Amino acid sequence: MVEKRTLVFAMLATIVWASLASAFVGYYYLENTNNSGQLNSANNSLDTVASSYSNATNKYDLLLSEYGTLYGNYSYFTGNNYLTLMPPLRSLISEFSKNYSDLFVQQDINNTYNQLLSDYEILLQNGNVTKTDFGNLLSEYYDLFNLSAFRELGLSVSEATTLSVSIEINYGNQTLQWDNETRVPAGYTLFMITQKVAVIKYSYDPFAQPGHVFVDSINDKADYTNSNYTAGYSWIWYYSSDGGKTWVSGPVGCDAWLLTNGSAYKWNYESWSYQ
Repeated sequence: MVEKRTLVFAMLATIVWASLASAFVGYYYLENTNNSGQLNSANNSLDTVASSYSNATNKYDLLLSEYGTLYGNYSYFTGNNYLTLMPPLRSLISEFSKNYSDLFVQQDINNTYNQLLSDYEILLQNGNVTKTDFGNLLSEYYDLFNLSAFRELGLSVSEATTLSVSIEINYGNQTLQWDNETRVPAGYTLFMITQKVAVIKYSYDPFAQPGHVFVDSINDKADYTNSNYTAGYSWIWYYSSDGGKTWVSGPVGCDAWLLTNGSAYKWNYESWSYQ
């Protein structure tokens, strides 16, 4: 009888160990999947930065080379009238407008470009283009080209490394706070953006993982637990990748969840009970 009971306990222990092992494997697989997804998103952002940077620098190098050729012809020109160099400059200005037309919505770029065209036409109609006149016009073009090239590079990097996310705070009393298309740097966590849009209080558990932060209060709406610790209200977070049509409960602490571009997040003040 003792041997039989011992065998039963051994079998039960084996089953429990197998169940716990499976649970841990499932948990870590889920965490690895979540982390992999976030790392892939970060890598995609880096790829976008690299691609944008490469395109911008290739464009800049090409036009800079054409400018260098024209500047060389200008430097070694031996005549008195530089009128023959005007068509190559007009061609360079045209190439510039094709490559940087997206920046013309910026008033300073647009105004400077129009001024360059006006100065060019005035000098062309004058007929006699001196070295100083052509040099000034060439410098005017170069300043605009250089400004536009670096402006575009800055914008491309900014767009790739800045996230646009939306976050909702539901206070549980039909009061909602939405912060739509909030711009934050890449690498921001849900905890960091929550601090950005609201006044929060939180507790820190060094042994909790992944994530060590528990949000206790948002804009003075605090967690609540009854005297028996059997019921109460807590702040629970969710994320959505389809604009808020479907919501998924946060699988980790908010300080361990990296934001992704175009996603939505929300905090719900929810009741819970162990009764």
